[in-house]
Amino acid sequence: MRKAITSLATAALLIGSATVGPAIARDRSDRADRVELTTSQLTDQAAARAAQLKADLRLTPEQDKNWAGVQGALVDVWRKQAEERQSWRNARANETGSTDLIERMRKTGDDQIERGNNLKKLADAAQPLYASLDDQQKRRFTEALFQRHRDRRSD
Repeated sequence: MRKAITSLATAALLIGSATVGPAIARDRSDRADRVELTTSQLTDQAAARAAQLKADLRLTPEQDKNWAGVQGALVDVWRKQAEERQSWRNARANETGSTDLIERMRKTGDDQIERGNNLKKLADAAQPLYASLDDQQKRRFTEALFQRHRDRRSD
């Protein structure tokens, strides 16, 4: 009985690895087939998202005076995030063999510092506008920022 269970488990593992291996290879080749967007295209996408957010907020003329700084910061942060995702995908697609753990930790630390500085710039730019928003507008603004974060994590 024990031999039968062991044989069955071994067969299941072999079949599973036979189907998962090609799926992983296919996934890596799918990543490699993705089209690289130019900086201009990434900026255009970020600007379109910012324009959509502005339309969703339905700003008053008084609030609109504070929008330009927020828009510039949002476009900059979203563009940099998209560039970082592309760079990460490229690095993963080109990964071969083992990687240097220490170098990876340093790179991750540098990336986190840069993201933190970008968020501070966005917070500084958004503060005057955010203070003037009503509760519904604040909710929309928050949802737009956090939806972007959730989209980024799912990539």
